[in-house]
Amino acid sequence: MLYLPKSHPSLPKLLRSGLDVTDSSPECGNKVRKIVILNLMPQKQEAEEELYLMMGGVNVDIQVVLAKMSGLKYKTTPQEYMDTFYTDIAVIMSRSCCYDGLIVTGAPLEQYDYTEVRYWEQLHDVYRWSLNKVRSTLNVCWGAFASLKIFFNINKYWTERKLFGLYEHDVCDRDVPLLKDFPDKLKIPISRHITFCRNEIVSVPSVRLLIDQEVTGPELAIAWDGRHIFANGHLEYAEGRLAFEYQRDLAKGLDIEKPLDYFINDDPSAGVNYCWHAAGVKFYYNWITEYVCNDKLRIVPLNIEFKS
Repeated sequence: MLYLPKSHPSLPKLLRSGLDVTDSSPECGNKVRKIVILNLMPQKQEAEEELYLMMGGVNVDIQVVLAKMSGLKYKTTPQEYMDTFYTDIAVIMSRSCCYDGLIVTGAPLEQYDYTEVRYWEQLHDVYRWSLNKVRSTLNVCWGAFASLKIFFNINKYWTERKLFGLYEHDVCDRDVPLLKDFPDKLKIPISRHITFCRNEIVSVPSVRLLIDQEVTGPELAIAWDGRHIFANGHLEYAEGRLAFEYQRDLAKGLDIEKPLDYFINDDPSAGVNYCWHAAGVKFYYNWITEYVCNDKLRIVPLNIEFKS
Protein backbone atom coordinates (compact mmCIF):
# COMPACT_ATOMS: atom_id res chain seq x y z
CA MET A 1 0.00 0.00 0.00
CA LEU A 2 1.21 3.48 -0.91
CA TYR A 3 0.13 6.16 1.58
CA LEU A 4 -0.11 9.68 0.13
CA PRO A 5 -0.75 12.98 1.92
CA LYS A 6 -4.40 13.56 2.83
CA SER A 7 -6.67 14.64 -0.07
CA HIS A 8 -3.84 14.47 -2.58
CA PRO A 9 -5.23 15.29 -6.06
CA SER A 10 -3.31 12.45 -7.74
CA LEU A 11 -5.24 9.81 -5.82
CA PRO A 12 -8.15 9.29 -8.29
CA LYS A 13 -5.76 8.95 -11.26
CA LEU A 14 -3.53 6.49 -9.42
CA LEU A 15 -6.52 4.41 -8.34
CA ARG A 16 -7.72 4.24 -11.96
CA SER A 17 -4.30 2.93 -12.94
CA GLY A 18 -4.82 0.01 -10.55
CA LEU A 19 -2.34 1.17 -7.95
CA ASP A 20 -2.84 0.09 -4.34
CA VAL A 21 -2.88 3.60 -2.91
CA THR A 22 -4.71 5.60 -0.25
CA ASP A 23 -4.62 9.00 1.44
CA SER A 24 -5.62 7.58 4.82
CA SER A 25 -3.12 7.27 7.65
CA PRO A 26 -1.37 3.92 8.21
CA GLU A 27 -2.87 1.81 10.97
CA CYS A 28 -0.93 1.63 14.20
CA GLY A 29 1.27 -1.41 14.46
CA ASN A 30 1.77 -1.84 10.71
CA LYS A 31 5.35 -1.94 9.45
CA VAL A 32 5.37 1.12 7.21
CA ARG A 33 8.45 2.36 5.41
CA LYS A 34 8.82 6.13 5.20
CA ILE A 35 10.28 7.59 2.02
CA VAL A 36 10.96 11.31 1.69
CA ILE A 37 10.74 12.76 -1.82
CA LEU A 38 12.74 15.99 -2.05
CA ASN A 39 11.14 17.19 -5.27
CA LEU A 40 13.25 19.73 -7.17
CA MET A 41 11.43 19.33 -10.50
CA PRO A 42 9.41 22.31 -11.86
CA GLN A 43 6.14 20.40 -12.39
CA LYS A 44 5.91 18.86 -8.95
CA GLN A 45 2.75 16.78 -9.27
CA GLU A 46 3.76 15.21 -12.59
CA ALA A 47 7.16 14.24 -11.18
CA GLU A 48 5.50 12.79 -8.09
CA GLU A 49 3.13 10.66 -10.13
CA GLU A 50 5.96 9.12 -12.11
CA LEU A 51 7.61 8.05 -8.85
CA TYR A 52 4.33 6.83 -7.34
CA LEU A 53 3.79 4.55 -10.33
CA MET A 54 7.27 3.10 -9.86
CA MET A 55 6.97 2.62 -6.09
CA GLY A 56 3.35 1.49 -6.05
CA GLY A 57 4.08 -1.86 -7.66
CA VAL A 58 6.04 -3.05 -4.62
CA ASN A 59 4.17 -5.14 -2.07
CA VAL A 60 5.36 -2.96 0.80
CA ASP A 61 3.55 -0.36 2.92
CA ILE A 62 5.17 2.97 2.05
CA GLN A 63 4.30 6.35 3.52
CA VAL A 64 5.32 9.18 1.20
CA VAL A 65 6.64 12.38 2.78
CA LEU A 66 6.83 15.24 0.27
CA ALA A 67 9.63 17.71 0.97
CA LYS A 68 10.56 21.09 -0.45
CA MET A 69 13.56 23.29 0.05
CA SER A 70 12.95 25.73 2.88
CA GLY A 71 12.24 29.40 2.31
CA LEU A 72 11.44 29.25 -1.41
CA LYS A 73 8.48 30.58 -3.37
CA TYR A 74 7.25 28.66 -6.40
CA LYS A 75 6.11 29.73 -9.86
CA THR A 76 5.76 26.57 -11.95
CA THR A 77 3.66 24.82 -9.27
CA PRO A 78 0.93 26.71 -7.36
CA GLN A 79 2.16 27.89 -3.99
CA GLU A 80 -1.07 26.61 -2.41
CA TYR A 81 -0.25 23.10 -3.63
CA MET A 82 3.23 23.33 -2.13
CA ASP A 83 1.98 24.69 1.18
CA THR A 84 -0.72 22.01 1.41
CA PHE A 85 1.14 18.85 0.51
CA TYR A 86 4.81 19.63 1.09
CA THR A 87 6.86 20.07 4.25
CA ASP A 88 10.01 22.18 4.46
CA ILE A 89 13.01 19.88 4.49
CA ALA A 90 14.39 21.80 7.47
CA VAL A 91 11.32 20.78 9.48
CA ILE A 92 11.76 17.13 8.47
CA MET A 93 15.45 17.22 9.38
CA SER A 94 14.65 18.73 12.79
CA ARG A 95 12.67 15.65 13.79
CA SER A 96 14.36 12.95 15.80
CA CYS A 97 13.05 10.08 13.68
CA CYS A 98 14.92 8.22 10.95
CA TYR A 99 13.64 7.52 7.44
CA ASP A 100 13.95 4.40 5.35
CA GLY A 101 14.44 6.18 2.04
CA LEU A 102 15.07 9.55 0.44
CA ILE A 103 14.71 10.46 -3.24
CA VAL A 104 16.41 13.65 -4.43
CA THR A 105 15.01 14.38 -7.89
CA GLY A 106 16.49 16.11 -10.88
CA ALA A 107 16.19 19.87 -11.43
CA PRO A 108 16.56 22.20 -14.45
CA LEU A 109 19.79 23.67 -13.10
CA GLU A 110 22.49 22.09 -15.24
CA GLN A 111 23.44 25.41 -16.90
CA TYR A 112 24.31 27.00 -13.54
CA ASP A 113 27.50 26.71 -11.59
CA TYR A 114 26.69 24.81 -8.41
CA THR A 115 27.50 27.81 -6.22
CA GLU A 116 24.88 29.83 -8.15
CA VAL A 117 22.08 27.49 -7.05
CA ARG A 118 20.17 29.37 -4.39
CA TYR A 119 19.80 26.35 -2.12
CA TRP A 120 23.29 24.89 -2.64
CA GLU A 121 24.33 25.27 0.99
CA GLN A 122 20.96 23.99 2.16
CA LEU A 123 21.53 20.91 -0.01
CA HIS A 124 24.77 20.28 1.88
CA ASP A 125 22.69 20.19 5.07
CA VAL A 126 20.31 17.68 3.48
CA TYR A 127 23.15 15.34 2.58
CA ARG A 128 24.71 15.63 6.04
CA TRP A 129 21.34 14.68 7.49
CA SER A 130 20.95 11.78 5.04
CA LEU A 131 24.22 10.27 6.24
CA ASN A 132 22.83 10.15 9.77
CA LYS A 133 19.08 9.61 9.45
CA VAL A 134 18.31 7.83 6.15
CA ARG A 135 18.84 4.17 5.32
CA SER A 136 19.19 4.64 1.54
CA THR A 137 19.17 7.77 -0.63
CA LEU A 138 18.43 7.66 -4.36
CA ASN A 139 19.80 10.67 -6.25
CA VAL A 140 18.29 11.15 -9.71
CA CYS A 141 19.76 13.13 -12.67
CA TRP A 142 20.77 16.60 -11.39
CA GLY A 143 20.41 15.21 -7.87
CA ALA A 144 23.07 12.64 -8.77
CA PHE A 145 25.37 15.29 -10.25
CA ALA A 146 24.95 17.52 -7.20
CA SER A 147 25.49 14.75 -4.64
CA LEU A 148 28.60 13.41 -6.39
CA LYS A 149 29.99 16.95 -6.44
CA ILE A 150 29.28 17.47 -2.74
CA PHE A 151 30.56 14.08 -1.57
CA PHE A 152 33.52 13.54 -3.89
CA ASN A 153 34.08 16.79 -5.85
CA ILE A 154 33.27 14.96 -9.11
CA ASN A 155 32.70 17.56 -11.80
CA LYS A 156 30.04 17.89 -14.48
CA TYR A 157 30.99 18.58 -18.09
CA TRP A 158 28.89 20.39 -20.70
CA THR A 159 28.18 18.40 -23.88
CA GLU A 160 28.27 19.84 -27.40
CA ARG A 161 24.65 18.89 -28.03
CA LYS A 162 21.86 17.87 -25.72
CA LEU A 163 21.83 14.18 -24.79
CA PHE A 164 18.21 13.47 -25.58
CA GLY A 165 16.44 10.18 -26.19
CA LEU A 166 16.81 6.49 -25.48
CA TYR A 167 20.41 5.32 -25.17
CA GLU A 168 21.40 1.68 -24.83
CA HIS A 169 23.41 1.15 -21.66
CA ASP A 170 25.68 -1.68 -20.53
CA VAL A 171 25.51 -3.24 -17.09
CA CYS A 172 29.20 -3.37 -16.20
CA ASP A 173 28.88 -4.62 -12.61
CA ARG A 174 25.79 -6.58 -11.63
CA ASP A 175 27.07 -8.10 -8.38
CA VAL A 176 24.78 -5.91 -6.27
CA PRO A 177 21.15 -6.46 -5.18
CA LEU A 178 20.14 -3.23 -6.93
CA LEU A 179 20.59 -4.93 -10.32
CA LYS A 180 19.01 -8.27 -9.44
CA ASP A 181 17.34 -9.78 -12.55
CA PHE A 182 18.48 -6.90 -14.77
CA PRO A 183 19.37 -7.49 -18.44
CA ASP A 184 22.94 -6.99 -19.63
CA LYS A 185 21.80 -4.11 -21.85
CA LEU A 186 18.88 -1.71 -21.48
CA LYS A 187 17.65 1.55 -22.96
CA ILE A 188 17.29 4.46 -20.56
CA PRO A 189 15.71 7.90 -21.20
CA ILE A 190 18.27 10.71 -21.06
CA SER A 191 17.56 14.45 -21.21
CA ARG A 192 20.47 16.69 -20.27
CA HIS A 193 23.41 18.77 -21.49
CA ILE A 194 25.94 17.51 -18.95
CA THR A 195 27.91 14.36 -18.30
CA PHE A 196 30.66 12.92 -16.10
CA CYS A 197 34.24 11.99 -16.81
CA ARG A 198 34.32 8.22 -16.37
CA ASN A 199 37.84 8.28 -14.92
CA GLU A 200 36.74 10.64 -12.15
CA ILE A 201 34.00 8.21 -11.14
CA VAL A 202 36.07 5.02 -11.14
CA SER A 203 39.00 6.67 -9.36
CA VAL A 204 36.97 7.15 -6.17
CA PRO A 205 37.35 4.05 -3.95
CA SER A 206 33.96 4.56 -2.28
CA VAL A 207 32.06 4.68 -5.58
CA ARG A 208 31.17 1.61 -7.62
CA LEU A 209 30.14 2.12 -11.25
CA LEU A 210 27.27 -0.22 -12.20
CA ILE A 211 25.85 0.94 -15.55
CA ASP A 212 27.75 2.81 -18.25
CA GLN A 213 27.16 4.31 -21.70
CA GLU A 214 29.77 5.21 -24.29
CA VAL A 215 28.15 8.48 -25.40
CA THR A 216 26.24 9.74 -22.35
CA GLY A 217 28.75 8.54 -19.76
CA PRO A 218 28.34 6.77 -16.41
CA GLU A 219 24.67 6.13 -15.65
CA LEU A 220 24.40 4.34 -12.33
CA ALA A 221 26.76 4.18 -9.36
CA ILE A 222 26.52 3.22 -5.71
CA ALA A 223 28.42 4.15 -2.54
CA TRP A 224 28.68 2.86 1.01
CA ASP A 225 26.80 -0.41 0.36
CA GLY A 226 23.72 1.39 -0.87
CA ARG A 227 23.46 4.25 1.59
CA HIS A 228 23.68 6.48 -1.51
CA ILE A 229 22.78 5.60 -5.10
CA PHE A 230 23.37 7.87 -8.09
CA ALA A 231 21.17 7.46 -11.20
CA ASN A 232 21.83 9.95 -13.97
CA GLY A 233 19.01 8.84 -16.27
CA HIS A 234 15.26 8.68 -15.88
CA LEU A 235 13.91 5.15 -15.62
CA GLU A 236 10.91 6.65 -13.84
CA TYR A 237 9.86 8.75 -16.85
CA ALA A 238 6.32 8.31 -18.12
CA GLU A 239 5.83 7.19 -21.71
CA GLY A 240 5.17 10.68 -23.08
CA ARG A 241 7.68 12.71 -21.06
CA LEU A 242 10.33 13.10 -23.78
CA ALA A 243 7.63 13.89 -26.35
CA PHE A 244 6.40 16.66 -24.07
CA GLU A 245 9.92 18.06 -23.71
CA TYR A 246 10.47 17.86 -27.47
CA GLN A 247 7.26 19.73 -28.31
CA ARG A 248 7.94 22.27 -25.55
CA ASP A 249 11.38 23.09 -26.91
CA LEU A 250 10.07 23.30 -30.48
CA ALA A 251 7.43 25.79 -29.31
CA LYS A 252 10.20 27.88 -27.74
CA GLY A 253 12.09 27.93 -31.05
CA LEU A 254 15.04 26.03 -29.60
CA ASP A 255 17.45 24.03 -31.75
CA ILE A 256 16.24 20.59 -30.64
CA GLU A 257 16.56 17.27 -32.44
CA LYS A 258 14.00 14.49 -32.13
CA PRO A 259 14.80 12.24 -29.17
CA LEU A 260 17.03 9.36 -30.24
CA ASP A 261 15.25 6.02 -30.87
CA TYR A 262 12.21 7.31 -28.98
CA PHE A 263 9.47 7.68 -31.61
CA ILE A 264 8.45 4.57 -33.53
CA ASN A 265 10.11 4.78 -36.97
CA ASP A 266 11.41 8.19 -35.84
CA ASP A 267 7.90 9.54 -36.50
CA PRO A 268 6.34 11.66 -33.72
CA SER A 269 2.86 10.73 -35.00
CA ALA A 270 3.54 6.98 -34.79
CA GLY A 271 3.79 6.68 -31.00
CA VAL A 272 6.57 5.99 -28.54
CA ASN A 273 8.93 3.06 -28.09
CA TYR A 274 8.05 2.61 -24.40
CA CYS A 275 10.76 0.00 -23.80
CA TRP A 276 12.18 1.14 -20.45
CA HIS A 277 9.09 0.68 -18.27
CA ALA A 278 9.85 -2.88 -17.10
CA ALA A 279 13.43 -1.93 -16.20
CA GLY A 280 12.16 1.10 -14.28
CA VAL A 281 9.71 -0.97 -12.26
CA LYS A 282 12.42 -3.55 -11.54
CA PHE A 283 14.90 -0.86 -10.52
CA TYR A 284 12.55 0.72 -7.97
CA TYR A 285 11.41 -2.71 -6.78
CA ASN A 286 15.02 -3.68 -6.09
CA TRP A 287 15.82 -0.37 -4.42
CA ILE A 288 12.85 -0.61 -2.07
CA THR A 289 13.04 -4.32 -1.24
CA GLU A 290 16.84 -4.66 -1.07
CA TYR A 291 17.78 -1.31 0.50
CA VAL A 292 14.86 0.71 1.86
CA CYS A 293 13.41 -2.35 3.58
CA ASN A 294 16.73 -3.97 4.45
CA ASP A 295 17.01 -3.62 8.22
CA LYS A 296 20.51 -5.09 8.00
CA LEU A 297 21.49 -1.85 6.25
CA ARG A 298 21.55 -0.03 9.55
CA ILE A 299 20.85 3.68 9.85
CA VAL A 300 24.10 4.63 11.53
CA PRO A 301 26.05 7.89 11.12
CA LEU A 302 28.58 7.93 8.31
CA ASN A 303 31.50 10.21 9.07
CA ILE A 304 32.10 11.52 5.57
CA GLU A 305 34.09 14.67 4.90
CA PHE A 306 32.50 16.62 2.06
CA LYS A 307 34.79 17.52 -0.82
CA SER A 308 32.75 20.50 -1.98
